[in-house]
Amino acid sequence: MFDTTNRDIKAILFDYPDIDLVQFYTNAINTRTHGFNRSDIFGEIKTTDKISDTARYTSTLFGKEEKTTLEKGQPGEKIILFATITKGKFGFAVRNTHFGNTALVTIDTNPTDTLYESFSSKILTDISITYTPRSWLAITAGANNIFDVYPDRLKNYRNTGEGSDIYSNGASPFGYNGGYYFVGMSLIFDKLLLVV
Repeated sequence: MFDTTNRDIKAILFDYPDIDLVQFYTNAINTRTHGFNRSDIFGEIKTTDKISDTARYTSTLFGKEEKTTLEKGQPGEKIILFATITKGKFGFAVRNTHFGNTALVTIDTNPTDTLYESFSSKILTDISITYTPRSWLAITAGANNIFDVYPDRLKNYRNTGEGSDIYSNGASPFGYNGGYYFVGMSLIFDKLLLVV
């Protein structure tokens, strides 16, 4: 965000006296993506020609918070192992999903500080059992995240929004509701599938 302490911003906003702070989207960075989910920033951060003192605003345009969110806000790797077995009228399915490490940075202004937090990798396990008593009927019971795995908790109190947040909203690749258990039924009527 830019404010009117900068003379160029003050001149741009001269006809708008009620506005003293601006925020906008910009094409300020170049990124290189490796695989599907690892992105790195390369080159200099681009600034605007409307502001003369651009060196001062490079970190404002795209600072440590944004850089860490882009490069480490999502896991560098995600691996899924999935297996199914069918035996007579029963089917069994197991899925393990590995989420790699993530991190976040928050810039605190009072007092001025850089709050860095890293979160460890996690494995979530989903299982289901399906019973098919008839060709048109299937009953499934299962659990997603059967071992009730949660993301790492925020360690620095100043990142918790005065204690209202336990987990990071910006660097958690999976939810923080724990295990989810379900029972479902599928009915097939001559090429029409009904799931209950």
